[in-house]
Amino acid sequence: MRFILTFVLLFSVTCFAQVRKSGQKIKSRTTLNTTRVGKANSVDRFSSVNLSDNDSLKVKKIITKAGDTVAPISQYKIFNEIKGTSTFDTILNLKKQYAFNYLRDDTFGKLQFNNDGQTFQSLDPNSLNVNNTINVGFNARRFSYLTKEDISYYSVPTPASELFYRSVTGKGQNLDALITMNTSEKFNMFLGYRGLRSQGKYVNQLTSNGNFRIGSSFFTKNKRYQFKNHITFQDISNEENGGLVFTNNFESSNEPFNNRENLRVQTADAKTLFKGLRGYFDHSFQFNKSESNKALLRHQFTYEYFSNVYQQANSKPFLDRDAYFGETFALGIYDKVRHTRFENTFDLAFDSKAIGLFAVSAGIYNFSHRYESIVFDENSNKIPNQLKDDIITLGGSYMLNKEHVVADAYFKQSVVGRSLTDLKINAAFNLNESYGIEATYQLESKIPDYTYQFFQSGYIGLNWLNDFSNEKYSTLNAKVSSPFINLEGTYQLITDKLYFTNNATAVDANGRFTQLLVTPEQYGKVINYFMVKAQKEFTFGKWGLDNTIMFQQVVQDENILNVPQIVTRNTVYFQDYAFNKALFFQTGFIFNYFTKYYANEYHQVLGDFVVQDQVKLGNFPMFDFFLNVKIKTAQIYINVDHFNSMLTGYNYYNTPTYPYRDLTFRLGMKWNFFN
Repeated sequence: MRFILTFVLLFSVTCFAQVRKSGQKIKSRTTLNTTRVGKANSVDRFSSVNLSDNDSLKVKKIITKAGDTVAPISQYKIFNEIKGTSTFDTILNLKKQYAFNYLRDDTFGKLQFNNDGQTFQSLDPNSLNVNNTINVGFNARRFSYLTKEDISYYSVPTPASELFYRSVTGKGQNLDALITMNTSEKFNMFLGYRGLRSQGKYVNQLTSNGNFRIGSSFFTKNKRYQFKNHITFQDISNEENGGLVFTNNFESSNEPFNNRENLRVQTADAKTLFKGLRGYFDHSFQFNKSESNKALLRHQFTYEYFSNVYQQANSKPFLDRDAYFGETFALGIYDKVRHTRFENTFDLAFDSKAIGLFAVSAGIYNFSHRYESIVFDENSNKIPNQLKDDIITLGGSYMLNKEHVVADAYFKQSVVGRSLTDLKINAAFNLNESYGIEATYQLESKIPDYTYQFFQSGYIGLNWLNDFSNEKYSTLNAKVSSPFINLEGTYQLITDKLYFTNNATAVDANGRFTQLLVTPEQYGKVINYFMVKAQKEFTFGKWGLDNTIMFQQVVQDENILNVPQIVTRNTVYFQDYAFNKALFFQTGFIFNYFTKYYANEYHQVLGDFVVQDQVKLGNFPMFDFFLNVKIKTAQIYINVDHFNSMLTGYNYYNTPTYPYRDLTFRLGMKWNFFN
């Protein structure tokens, strides 16, 4: 790792001479651009490669002192099915600070566990959205897993690369590297790898994750045929300690418990490994030659293989306590499940510049979820080693993309196999350059995750075969963007919600359950969820104040969907140039806070969260300091996370038994290369 970083630093000296610009000057914004609703949420799902704005690589040029010519940054394009078209972003702003984390995304609404590479507690119940016909489950391990919608494609006039480095908790490092190039105007390929290894501060907490991706995109000279494809190899490895046995020792943090390795944990020898392999190919063909009225055929193929392994050498490490996850068949545990899916979708469409794009769709899905053994549960019921599902769906979509209006509608219904329904209608209006509004309605009937339906384990109580009803979601979302404030609201009706519950009754002196004896349940009544979020940034010369606040309310007869009522993030910062504007910097403080609520407990065997209404968590302040610097295309980050931890009391938790992180110093860098 040190060799790689040293090589990059030396290489950059020769690559980044000062440039003098010819033609139009390229301006860089240093504040968040949140004044307009864009078209990113409603992109053309049908076209396999969205290259409508990249007709030529003949662009205005930048001339270096050495006499070389390179294209401006606006020609280094990124295409994503969900986010739309963007460019390589070398601007330093608050958005980059919020995304300075392992996920490289704004984590507002999520609370990261104390070690990098671990899971997140969802303060916003819709923060994790896995878009699968049937989800495999293990949702706590899916935050860092790259789905096919997360993969972006590129078009660049010269080879482009990006290197991201970030220090972690304890020994280790986090690196994300990407390189992409066009061999011609029509063909692009890319290669990327995100790796993390972090020791953590507690016993048995090492994380070691890797996300490898490789892909390409192509279109013919007349653009009637185009394709994109990628392959990913991903592994998410975690040592699992089950949380603290005695939380009072953490809350006192007296000697020797201020050294977190001296805190007693539930499991000192357990580990998990979640792996995924995916191959994806998406291509489309235009039958006719017309540019204003196109007849198109699109085919998407996905193959994906998952496996999840849970290992524990000693399932009952304490003789004076019951086994935390219940009784076992044997002292050692080795649980492994394999999941395979094949997906083929076909779209036949008519695309008119006047009236928009209409498409009819069909999908063929094959799923296999299997273990290597047949198990009999506590009631002597036979649990098979495999579940299979074959599903055929029919549907359609419509998309209209005009200068000030974007409308998008999508429908899918199963006709063979398990029942499912998915209807989504979206419309966005840009009233002018400063005002916009967007509204979305979605109706879903979701097949239960496989971990709810079917599970096997060396723990006797974690074996089941269930026949649950579909979960039903009816969601209305609206966004308003203006120079004065940005608002977002969601109203959601949920029926037949699935969840994991703890059947244990004994609690310790700290109010925590002494065991996690978990079973899946289905809540047959209606849950009403309401959310409103407001964001506004104020600037006063070189000073700025960015505020985001989210209010949530749930109406339900039992504590099933539990969220904090208020989540807020407030940032005060100062920004300026130095050294004759060769350096731009931002420095400031971030305040995060959420009110008390019944936070879900993490279950390491299930790789998911368990609903509880025994202990309320929250109401603790989190202050972070940052100093970020930009020199040309290099950005350097210096952060001190939760620096108030020793001053405001040790009552900060992610779950009832997992503390939030202590004071953590971080150093990071993001560097883009364009030659």
